Amino acid sequence: MEKLIIIKTTISNKNTKKKLISELFKCNCVACVNVINNITSYYEWEGKLQYQKEEILLIKTILKNEKLVYKIIKRHHDYEIPEITTISVKNVDKNYMGWIE
Repeated sequence: MEKLIIIKTTISNKNTKKKLISELFKCNCVACVNVINNITSYYEWEGKLQYQKEEILLIKTILKNEKLVYKIIKRHHDYEIPEITTISVKNVDKNYMGWIE
């Protein structure tokens, strides 16, 4: 059985979001992308406190696709340094995992 992972990124541009999601599905390397709308991120950039309205993308895939998903995000993201993190999943319902695979 493959190992499920969730790759998280944040994005603020709706056109970039649509393009990124489209490319992820085009490569057939993801099962699902959840979009969590209307968050505000606070961060320090170039010595100043910044904030920005964003959306979170939770990208469900299997471990063997992790590097490809990272590559696609980096290629299509409009941030200079996008957040790209992998969340390990401890347990998964077998029926859901069967659908993912």
